Amino acid sequence: MVGFDGLSPEVMEAMCTPMHLILPPASLPSSPVSSPPPLNRTQSSSTVPLQRTPSHPHRHTGALYLGSLAASVDKDLLRSHRIAYLIQVLDAPWLPTPSDGVRCHKIDILDLPSADLKSHLEEACDIIDGAIGRGENVLVHCQQGVSRSAAIVIAYLISRHNMSFDTAHDLVKKKRPCIKPNSGFVSSLREWEATWRERAGRKGVPKNSVVSASTSGCGQGGQDPRQAMRRTMSSR
Repeated sequence: MVGFDGLSPEVMEAMCTPMHLILPPASLPSSPVSSPPPLNRTQSSSTVPLQRTPSHPHRHTGALYLGSLAASVDKDLLRSHRIAYLIQVLDAPWLPTPSDGVRCHKIDILDLPSADLKSHLEEACDIIDGAIGRGENVLVHCQQGVSRSAAIVIAYLISRHNMSFDTAHDLVKKKRPCIKPNSGFVSSLREWEATWRERAGRKGVPKNSVVSASTSGCGQGGQDPRQAMRRTMSSR
C-alpha cells in the first residue's frame, strides 16, 4: 500500500480520485456493405435487388477506466459511467457483490514484486478486449489503483494496442498520475512486451510498428491509440 508522505499534490489528488478514464470509446467501421453483383445480359438495373445500407454504419467500442476499490463500491459512480465489467485485481476475499448488471473477473494477487503477474495477463487482456469490443465500459481496479490494476491496464495496451512498455506506462501515468507498478510487475511487463513483439514478428507485423508516444495520445493533440494501431495495420 502506498502512503502519502512525500507525494506531490498531483499524485495525492489522483490517489483520492476513485477512477480515471484511460481509453475513451472509439467509433469503428461496421462490416463493409457488399457491392451489387454485376449485371448479365438478361438483367436490367431494375431487376437487381438493392443492397441495404445499415442504419448504423459505425459501431462504438467501450471505454477503459482505471481506479481504486472505492470506485468499485460506488454504485452511483459505476452507473453514471455505465460500467458493465469490473476487473478486480486484489487478494481480498470480502469483496462486495457487484451492482446489478455488472460482471466481474477477479485476479487474486498480492502487490509484491515476487507475485506471479504474467500468469494472469492473457486471460485478463482477453476479457477486457472482449468487453470493450462489445461496447461495454470496463473498470480495472485494485486497492488504490496504483500498482496491480495499473499493471493489468499497461499489459492490455502492450498486447492489444501494440505499445511499448514505456509508451503504455507514460499514457496511463498521464491519465492517472499516481500509478506505480512495483518493481517485479515492471520486470514482468517488460518480459510481456518482448513476448508480444516476438508474436507480432511471427505474424508479419513490422517491429517498427510499435505505437510511439507521438501517436498514443500522450501529447497535446494526440489521438486515440486504437485509431493509430488500425492505421498501422491497414497500411501494410
